[in-house]
Amino acid sequence: MIARYHQSTEPLSPHRLLSLALGQSSFPDDSSRIAPMPWRLKREALGRSTPDKSQVQNNWTQHPRAATLPSPLTVADVMTRDVVSVSTATPVSEIASLMAGKRISSVPVVGVDGSLLGIISEGDLIRRAEIGTERRRPWWRRIFADIEAEAADYVRSHGRKARHVMTPEVVTATEDKALPDLADIMEKRRLKRLPVVRGKRLVGIVSRSDLVKAVARHRAPLFAQPPTDDAILQDLMDRVKAVTPSHLVINISVHRGNVDIAGVLDSTAEREAVLVAVENTPGVRSIQNRLILRPRSVS
Repeated sequence: MIARYHQSTEPLSPHRLLSLALGQSSFPDDSSRIAPMPWRLKREALGRSTPDKSQVQNNWTQHPRAATLPSPLTVADVMTRDVVSVSTATPVSEIASLMAGKRISSVPVVGVDGSLLGIISEGDLIRRAEIGTERRRPWWRRIFADIEAEAADYVRSHGRKARHVMTPEVVTATEDKALPDLADIMEKRRLKRLPVVRGKRLVGIVSRSDLVKAVARHRAPLFAQPPTDDAILQDLMDRVKAVTPSHLVINISVHRGNVDIAGVLDSTAEREAVLVAVENTPGVRSIQNRLILRPRSVS
């Protein structure tokens, strides 16, 4: 869907917003649901033609700062390289003290060659005989229980070494994994920390707190020259279209980095999404918010 420049040079009036709220759109097709205005006539008055989408995108890619924008972050950019690890022979009591003292939720288990053999998390230490939390089954359940599973439970709750309690199947990450993919894994698997491997060798650890630190360090890129209004406008339209349903009509204008945005949205969440998209657009200096909500009683 390609947005076109709206012919009107006047902002949306209250009557126009009301008609949009009532579903009375005069736009003939979906291509005008995001219509930048009112700067067309001003551009033409200055002797400049209205650029099409390809021209705007070409101008943006040729921006002097575009080639130096930071590349997407990977695990290597945020991971901790000084890893606290243990061996298979490390006593469980020492591991518990280490985790408590370092305030970490898990610790990797490595071999003499530095290869990752397993991981011990808080969940591996909550069923322990020392504190009386080992699994206890009624005698009648033990009759029908899996003998091998019973034996494994006993080793995990009574074993004294790391090899007795560690989880050998480990979810890992590589240094080149993109942060969005890492976040997906952490969220879906409910993991707080992931060992980072190069081949089979442990080279780091990445945690949720590392992602939080990355957020704290993030700064918006600085431009040698501010983006043009045309570039800002095209970027805005792409971002807004990505977060709004196709049936909505939103009018956007940009003048010297100042954005005027008007339209009718179905929910507060949609309005917040649009405003966040505008706020995150490089080059935006201020926002004139004239977005309203469609009355709930109107179907």
